[in-house]
Amino acid sequence: MTTMRDQTSRFWEYAKTDDVTFPSVLDALRDLTEVPPGNDDTERMLHFVGLMLDQGFVPVSSPYADPPSAPWPEQGNADVLQRLRQEWEALDHDVTFLDLCWFHRP
Repeated sequence: MTTMRDQTSRFWEYAKTDDVTFPSVLDALRDLTEVPPGNDDTERMLHFVGLMLDQGFVPVSSPYADPPSAPWPEQGNADVLQRLRQEWEALDHDVTFLDLCWFHRP
């Protein structure tokens, strides 16, 4: 069990060698000692991703996409979080590492 700050720091260290998958973010949320602010799981996930964006993470496409690991054109926090919300709500299956985005450390 970790705090949000500890987990974002762990992701920052991990991202020195590889991008962070979206399912890794969801797994981290389950292991937090604190509940992120929000009225539901979507809001809590978006809050946590917002913290990652504040630390400098950049959302990119999957390394298996064409083109691979392309930065999202949306780079402002509000725009990124809005796109994540839309894509998250449009999913008709459990999220996989190919869905939504990955997070790159510049």
